[in-house]
Amino acid sequence: MEAVISLQQSRRFLPVLFLAAAALFLSSCVSIRTAPAPTTERAPKASVPPSARRTVPQPIMSRGFKTHTVAPGETLWRISKVYDVPLASITRVNRINSDQELRMGQKLNIPQAKDPQQIISLFPSDKWKYIIIHHSATEEGSSLQFHEYHQQKGWDSVGYNFVIDSGKSGKPDGFIEITPRWLKQLDGAHCKASDMNIKGIGICLVGNFNERKVTKAQMDSLVHLVNTLRRYYRIPERNILGHQQVDGSNTDCPGKNFPWDNFKKRLKER
Repeated sequence: MEAVISLQQSRRFLPVLFLAAAALFLSSCVSIRTAPAPTTERAPKASVPPSARRTVPQPIMSRGFKTHTVAPGETLWRISKVYDVPLASITRVNRINSDQELRMGQKLNIPQAKDPQQIISLFPSDKWKYIIIHHSATEEGSSLQFHEYHQQKGWDSVGYNFVIDSGKSGKPDGFIEITPRWLKQLDGAHCKASDMNIKGIGICLVGNFNERKVTKAQMDSLVHLVNTLRRYYRIPERNILGHQQVDGSNTDCPGKNFPWDNFKKRLKER
């Protein structure tokens, strides 16, 4: 079972996460509402601290009908939490069973959906020592698109642990996608240098930051995600690196326009 955290109450719940954890225990740049997770959420078998969720600031909109494209690793439980819609409502409208395995790329109709909320899963582990920031070096992209591309390269799935969308490929600008590698706590395929695939959490922001800048929504989400991860896994700031900063790497990722000074400053403010 996993713990889930999302973006306006995280500070408030961080002490709970740390106490509970103490109580229990790609490379390609192309080139806290508390509730236990249902059994339909396939997660590593591990004890977890209390769940937490928080909403990323989004434009205020009324509930409405939305169409959702299933990304790698997504389950009905996760999708229901993202849109704050009862799982039974989604299964009824789409005429599927609650225990049915979803297909990547499958379209689901989401009734009475709120704007997507960020659901960040945390799993007790002592393997994560670094956080590595990437850009996709593409104008568009999503976890699903990267999954398909990386499979063409012979990999089993998308190489990153997290993908932060740009708003150009179906998901909102700044939306954090969690890939199967993170949900199953598998080694990454995002940075071979210095063995970062086995000890570094790979976060990819969609975009070519040699050509343009990180969007405000992407940076907001990145700061929230990195702070959530580094505090939970006790990763020191010096171990939060861009791909190009890893010893042995040969890349300009995440691009010359990535705002390192502002990013590091904002990490300290939260």
